[in-house]
Parts: sequence; C-alpha cells; structure tokens
Amino acid sequence: MRSDDDLITVLSAPEDDWPTLIRLDVPDLLSLDVNQLPVWAGDFANALSESMETPTELAGGMVLATCAAAAARRLKVQVKPGYFEPLNLWVVVALGPANSKSPVQSKAAAPLQSWSIEQSKLIEPEVQRAQSERKTQEARINEMRRVAAREKDAVKYKEQAEEIARLESGLPEIPTAPQLWTSDSTPERLGALLAENDECMAWLSSEGGVFDLLQGRYSDGILNLDLMLKSHSADAERVDRGSRPPVHLEYPRLTIGLTPQPDVLRGLGSKPGFRGRGLLARFLYFLPSSRLGYRQGSGPPVPEEVRDAYETGVRAMLDWDAGDVREVRLGDDALGLWNEFWQAVEVKMRPGGDFAQMTDWAGKAPGSTARIAGVLHAIKHAHGSPWDHVVTSETMESALEIMAVFCVHSRWALNVMGANTEVAGARSVWDRIEQDRSPEFSERDLFSKLRGQFTKMAELRPALAILEERGYVKIAHAGQDGPGRKPSPRLRVRPELSETWL
Repeated sequence: MRSDDDLITVLSAPEDDWPTLIRLDVPDLLSLDVNQLPVWAGDFANALSESMETPTELAGGMVLATCAAAAARRLKVQVKPGYFEPLNLWVVVALGPANSKSPVQSKAAAPLQSWSIEQSKLIEPEVQRAQSERKTQEARINEMRRVAAREKDAVKYKEQAEEIARLESGLPEIPTAPQLWTSDSTPERLGALLAENDECMAWLSSEGGVFDLLQGRYSDGILNLDLMLKSHSADAERVDRGSRPPVHLEYPRLTIGLTPQPDVLRGLGSKPGFRGRGLLARFLYFLPSSRLGYRQGSGPPVPEEVRDAYETGVRAMLDWDAGDVREVRLGDDALGLWNEFWQAVEVKMRPGGDFAQMTDWAGKAPGSTARIAGVLHAIKHAHGSPWDHVVTSETMESALEIMAVFCVHSRWALNVMGANTEVAGARSVWDRIEQDRSPEFSERDLFSKLRGQFTKMAELRPALAILEERGYVKIAHAGQDGPGRKPSPRLRVRPELSETWL
C-alpha cells in the first residue's frame, strides 16, 4: 500500500538540531484520481469536478456513495468462503463553505431521485385502487361494528365480531413507492424507512446533522446508536416503536454520504460512544484542499452524453431483478491483492506503526476495500449480470488506489476529531505568535497577550508543549523579567518559520 508520508511536512533540521516539524493544520493531502472509478462513473466524476471547479474528492466521494447505495440493494461481496461484506459505504467529504458542496452532491445523487419519481408514477394507479378498496371495506367494517355493538344475542355477537376481525385482517395494504435516500431522519424513523425499502437506504446530506442527532439522542438509550452501527455491518436488529408494532430488520444496509464543514468533525472523538463504540471508525474520510481563490469561473458544463451515461448506469443497477441479495466473488488474483493489503494493515497497527493510534479504523479498512471493489465491479457490469463475473485484479487494484487516499485523509480526520483542547489551544497560540512576529519571547509576555483565552499559566503550558513537540518553538533559556521576579522561560521560534516573516 502507499506510504502516508504526505501526512507530515518535514523541514530539514538546522544546525542546532530542531526536531522534524509536524504541522498543526491539515496539509495538502494525496488527491483522488477519479479515473479509478470505472467507465461512466469516472467520466462523470471527472466532468463534474471540472464543471464545478471543485476537488476531485468531492465529486468522486459522492459518486461512490451514490453507486454504493444502488449496488447495495442487490449485491454483497464474498471475500473468501464464509466472509461476506455488504456494499454500503459511509463517506464523509469535509470541505468549507462556498465550495459548491450542495450542487455537486445533488447532481451526483440525481439518478436516485429521478428513479424514485418514476417508480412513484408507475405504481400510482395501484395505490389509488388499493386506497379505494380499503376505504370501501373500512366503511363496511364500521357498519358491521355498529350493528354488532347493539346485538344482544351472545352467539350472534361472537359471529359478527369474528367476521369483523376476518375482514380487518384482509384489508389491502397501500403500496408505497420505493424511497432510496433521505437527507434528514431520526434513528427511529430510519428503522421504518429501512423496513419499508428492502432494508436498504442512503442518507445523503451536505451537512453533518447526523452527528448532532446522534449526540443529542444518545443519552436516551443506546438503541439509536445500535441501529446505525448494525445498518453499516448489515446485522439483524429489532426496532421497538412504542405503541406501534416493532420493526424486524434482517439485513439492514445504510449508505451515508456527507459533506460537512471541517469544524463539524472537531472534537467528535470525545462524544460518548462515537469513538469507543466504533461509529467514527466506520466512515471513510476525505479532507480535500479547497479550490477557492484559484477558480477561473469558466468550468465547462458536464457533456450531455456523460451525464446521460451516468444516469442510465445508476438506473441500470437500480433495475436489477428484485429478490434476495446476490453474491459476487473475488477472483483468485484479486483475493491475493486483498490479502497483501490486509497483511500490510496488520503490521501498521503494531505499536509505533502508522495505524497504531487508529486501530479501530484500520481494522475495518480491508473490509471497506472489499466493499469498494464490489461497488466498482457493480459499476463495470451495471448493464449486465455482475453476479455472473468475479471481481478482477484490475478492479481490486483500483479499489486499493482509492483506499490509499482514504487512508491518508482518514488519519488526519481522526486526528482532527480526537483533537483535545490542548491541540486547539496550540493552534490559537501559534496564530498569536505569527501575529506578533517575534523570533524570541518570554512565556510570561505571551501569557499576558492571551489572558482572554487562558486564565492561568497552567492552561497555556500544555499548548506550548505541543508546539515544542511539533518543532515550532524551543525553550531558549530562563530569562529574568525584572528584579525579584521568578525567571520566565524564553522561547525561540524555529528559524525557518521566523525568517518567512521578514
């Protein structure tokens, strides 16, 4: 797998042996090559990125989520005998405002919406017929109930009551059009949506409200979080709904595609249950660099033939024969590549390895890679029968290339989400140091300028320690601020950084 050295910006150590500089902010990370998405999906993601002048990760991530929502309805991937993965994915593309997130997501998800509208029109006559028949039978039942209520003969009353019960049990169900996605739901409603739609749904939103919702509901009980977790892994779940009958889900599959602002992610790792129970580890993260300030305003429109090919490709997957979820199998060469990746991840989870601090996420990375490979396979065979073909090594290589980008970005994302107040404080302190542009300063002077944020010196020192650990500053010597006063340490800014202020 690829190295994630992109995570760290390294400056050559000067003569007085400064440590490697580790950035506080997110650097420019490895970019997604949307051509790893096969045929019409890659063509559309590339054209959409160029048209909207947005990072490839935005269009690529949302196209991948849309295709996963379609493929997961009918397919699962067999990695090896006894081990299957569903094809639903949880994708987060964190990007600031004014980056055209909503229109990109809307255009990527358009085939899901148009297919749903078409299905609603197709079943409308059946809905009207069922509604009419049900109203007629309900009127008949109501009349029989009024007669039975006045009946004095116990035998006749029992016969009438049994007939009423028989008619009620035979009331026709009102069919509903399939709903493929939602942008806002409660976990309780989500359970019903899954039950009503082949246990497969997509949650697509340009905001991060799902995190706020789960955070606010979590204290009421873990059932809400349980449903989310099980709808990622396709584990059976029972959803109790108060006075209404419970919902039994045998193989729930929820795809998530979110494009929140990066600030939404900060501190999520400290929320009850989010990291500890594995919620955050189930997402695949992109943290693309914004193109704001570098756009030309002349992005070409998506070619009509490219848009149409994307539309018909997604709809072809949605039109696969209904029924049981069918299996696609990794070919021998693809399985060999997957095993190599699994072993590489396993080694990197050892103490001191790249994934040592994110074993919860890394442990799921091989399974996520198999899912991505299954989605890419579904795209390639959208107009045919993907279950009649094995996943090739070429498809697995593309999945591994996509996962390599997710690995780099997700490591940074988990760092952001797990950032405590000390890391946030270090960022604020460095902003002040840059504003003052003093190559050397005392700890006490800096504290006096930051009293609005730090009420005690003990609160400032952990932030300074992080800046020292990451190579931004170094204690130069203990100075003397004045007669009779306790010496205040003096700190020096890394020369390569302070020289840029001149």
